[in-house]
Order: sequence, then structure tokens, then C-alpha cells
Amino acid sequence: MRVLVVTEIRLYRDGVADALRQLPDVESAISAANGAQAVVAARDGRCDVALVDIALPDSIATARALVTARPVLKVVALGVADDAPELVACAEAGICGYVPRDATLAELVDALRSVLRGEAACSGRVAAGLIRHIARQASTQHRGPARTGLTRREHDVLELVERGLTNKEIARALDLELSTVKNHVHNLLAKFGVADRGQMVASLAPRPDPYPPAREAPVPRPPAPRASGTPSTVTRV
Repeated sequence: MRVLVVTEIRLYRDGVADALRQLPDVESAISAANGAQAVVAARDGRCDVALVDIALPDSIATARALVTARPVLKVVALGVADDAPELVACAEAGICGYVPRDATLAELVDALRSVLRGEAACSGRVAAGLIRHIARQASTQHRGPARTGLTRREHDVLELVERGLTNKEIARALDLELSTVKNHVHNLLAKFGVADRGQMVASLAPRPDPYPPAREAPVPRPPAPRASGTPSTVTRV
């Protein structure tokens, strides 16, 4: 394989390129200091896979430009965090492999080989970050239309419905005819795709994250040492 290493830190890109050249299946390993140099190398057909440092100021734009310049080129993000917005931006730019900041050289090479086989390469943490994002998106979509899709008056009525007011109370609060309020409530139910007010209010409630980030188990605290000579029990006379 022919690898292009893209990062503005010279010591970093030279070190990674030198390490890759030692591998038997690496035909060549070249480097670029910025997106412009990387695109030139891609257009010349001098690489099969590009390793883009995500810390590069224009890393996402560089990845997108590389894929546009040479669609068959595989792009791997180096130093990516398990942060959902960053991962989604990488995926939308055409990046098909993710190497975390604490990855070893062996893990980096495995990712390069995987993307060249047509596979998506990412660690378990990265996959979990993407799954959490997709789950949140699905949960949000199931809560009905965005509030921005409602009229101003529907916003007012919906707020009072959430507070538990009846149609008559809403009519008095907004100085509207009762029939007008009923029409607004009917339209809201239709927009939210629910049968009654209770379902509409329930659909607006925040839902827990089905894939919360893993938390480290607390370290148990050792028992406090017992003072020397102090009996464990006291006998009362």
C-alpha cells in the first residue's frame, strides 16, 4: 500500500512515515504539511490511503477535498476523539477509518489495512460514540415535530397545554375564542401524530440517553486504621 501522512508537525509526519516504510506491505509513505499539498499528491495518484491528522486546522475540509479529488482514495482520521459531533463531521467528509489518540502503531496499521479491504475501521469507543449519536437522533425524531415548525400561536397554546391548562383556561389566558383554541389543539395533535393531549405532552419530555458514556467504577476506599490499643467493643458494667 501507498500511504500519505498529512499533518503540519514535521517531526510527527516524518516519524509516522518512517515507521510505515519499515513494513513489508508498504510500498511507499509520503507526507504533506497541509491540505493543499495533500490534494496535489492525491491527484497525482501517489497514494492509496491518506492518514489525516484531525488536529490539522482544516482537517475536515482536507478530507473532503481528498475524497473529491480522488474518490477511490481511502481517508483515515488520526488522533480522533470519541466525541459525537467530531465523528459525524468526519463521516460526512468521507472518512472511513478512525484511529484514536492513544492508538499504537500496530492499531494504526490495522486500520490502514482494513480500509483498503473496503472495511470501516474504528475502535470500540469510537463505535460507541457514533451509536450514542444515532440513538439521540432517533429519540429526538420520535418526539414529534420541532417547535420551530409551529406557528407562534401554536407555541403559545402548546406551552399552556404542557402546564396542564384546559381549553377554557387557555382561551381566557390568551384572550381567544374557545373554538379557536380547540382548532389549535387539534392542529397540534395532528402535527405531533398523537391521539390526545397526554401523548403530546409525553412526547415533549426529555428521554434518557439509551447509550450513556461509560463511567469508571469508583475506587473503594480502604477502611480507616483502628487506633492501637482501642478495643473493638465496649463492655458496660
